[in-house]
Amino acid sequence: MMIWIVFPVLILMVFHLSVLLIFNYIINPYEPSFFTKIFPYFFLSNLVFSKRNLNKTHFSIRVDINTSRENVERHNDGVLKLIKIANKHSIPVTFSISSEYLSVISKDVIENIKKGGHEVISHGSKHENITSQDQADSIKESKEKLEDRFEQKVIGLIGPQGKHNSKTLKAAKENNIKYISSGSLSYLRYWSFPYPFKKKGIWLLGGSIKSDYQLYEKENLGPKKALVIWKEALSFRSDKRWYTQLEYHNSSTSEEQLKVLKQLFRYIENNDSIKPITQSDLVQEVESYV
Repeated sequence: MMIWIVFPVLILMVFHLSVLLIFNYIINPYEPSFFTKIFPYFFLSNLVFSKRNLNKTHFSIRVDINTSRENVERHNDGVLKLIKIANKHSIPVTFSISSEYLSVISKDVIENIKKGGHEVISHGSKHENITSQDQADSIKESKEKLEDRFEQKVIGLIGPQGKHNSKTLKAAKENNIKYISSGSLSYLRYWSFPYPFKKKGIWLLGGSIKSDYQLYEKENLGPKKALVIWKEALSFRSDKRWYTQLEYHNSSTSEEQLKVLKQLFRYIENNDSIKPITQSDLVQEVESYV
């Protein structure tokens, strides 16, 4: 009787080890999470079933204007310089904004976002963990205020502090949000996923390479080293035609940091295999493949 239990378990173990070997040594995604390395099945499912364009890799930069009123006000000039650099190199930016900070974003920043054809997405009504708020109200309030101020449809969301859960997906759908930019989802680790995919009717955009916060604050690296890391990640992912997202913040706008960002934008502009795009336009392209 014991053989009927042990044999299937051994078969499953051999199968799992085979998948791990193929995943980690052949597919080998760039900077996968530890969870993804050990249990790569969500990644592989996304790889197989996502709708995708294999001719180019799509690149988006999401700039988060957040943290505190003081932070937002202090970095208005830096964000304005960032927008001008992005315009010069034809890089559309997706800005995520908590609506509570609208009153301290300068008029110049708002007008340049509008004139430059950049995108605005919701970062909730308050910069607090959205899963502890009334999520539907937070998304609705933020979406309405942003649409009114920027005169564009808001169809994207990134949960404050990168947090969201299955209830967020439901609340997003109720408020005509089409996608969640990235972030932590407890039962689904998709940071390094190669293509957008749908969960409960909402597109999830992974493809994240190391953010400015990760490199500058957590790893204490300088801008020049960050540039090397970003270029290496983009080169790896563009060879595979994988979607790539860079999460950036309004506080990373010192002269040295902007100089490096300018070099990254120039690299993208001159690389024919990389297509810079807003996240809303990316979702519309992916939907057109269906």
